[in-house]
Amino acid sequence: MTIIIILKFIHYLAIVFSGGVLVGGGVIQSVYAKANQIPDLNTAKILKLLGYIGLISLIILWISGIILSINLYGGFIINSAFTIKIIAAGFLLGLSAFVNFHVFNSSKNNLPPNKTIMKIATMSGRGLLIIVLIAAAIAFY
Repeated sequence: MTIIIILKFIHYLAIVFSGGVLVGGGVIQSVYAKANQIPDLNTAKILKLLGYIGLISLIILWISGIILSINLYGGFIINSAFTIKIIAAGFLLGLSAFVNFHVFNSSKNNLPPNKTIMKIATMSGRGLLIIVLIAAAIAFY
């Protein structure tokens, strides 16, 4: 029972980190986008770090979630809402990996990340996060 509590704590902590990074990074990017400016070098480094933290937290979220799902429910076949949650979370993980790869390549080439890609990714990430949270609330009602 103690391992379940520890895993749930880790899972919830990863949710807070990934959500905070998604919102915080999005706010920083939107401020620069509205001003039609490119983030300075320090801000770009912060955004890059936030991206890595977000990706790591999503991976931890997946690992802890898989272990919890197997231990508590015997697998992933819980209900339709959980299936939707898993699919949306998978897209969110893929999106995070893609954005991190894009930002890494941009910084390696000393170029700013593509504004259009970042804007679409930020909006998509927010939407996917909402779907994941709503589906989770329904799945575990």
